[in-house]
Amino acid sequence: MRALLASLITVLLLTFAGTSLGNDVKYRPGGKAFSRVWDAFYTDIPHEPEIPAPLVAAGPKMTEAICDAVTHKDMMYRRYALAALGFVRDRRALSTLEKIMNDESELDYFRGDALQSIFRIDRILGRRYAKQYVSGPKYLAMISAAIERNEKWLTEPSTNH
Repeated sequence: MRALLASLITVLLLTFAGTSLGNDVKYRPGGKAFSRVWDAFYTDIPHEPEIPAPLVAAGPKMTEAICDAVTHKDMMYRRYALAALGFVRDRRALSTLEKIMNDESELDYFRGDALQSIFRIDRILGRRYAKQYVSGPKYLAMISAAIERNEKWLTEPSTNH
């Protein structure tokens, strides 16, 4: 019974903390051309809301590398990389974002972050998905409802994350 309870507590802690036992990996796809951007993303940001800034500043040339990185569920700062895709607004990211959003094995907040980025890139597509997920898991449903209300914070850089 104690082992079962300990396992349950571990699962709950991992679910709510969003960690992978400290095994978050600093994926750096795109080779040497993007090494400075990845260095800045992973190490140079003193203020949390600015974590996506290096990826956003690099622009669409980073889209494929970011998409490659976010496909790994153990990526360090994955949520910020997902947000960066939305702020870059490169349509090439849509298929990766849709895959994450539709994957029921993904944690709810990654799915919601993917939907928010889809909305940033394509408002019509984002609204279509919001209708589909308004009754979905908690965070995904919250993002869906915010999209339906066209809340301004969805498309502005966050100062609260």
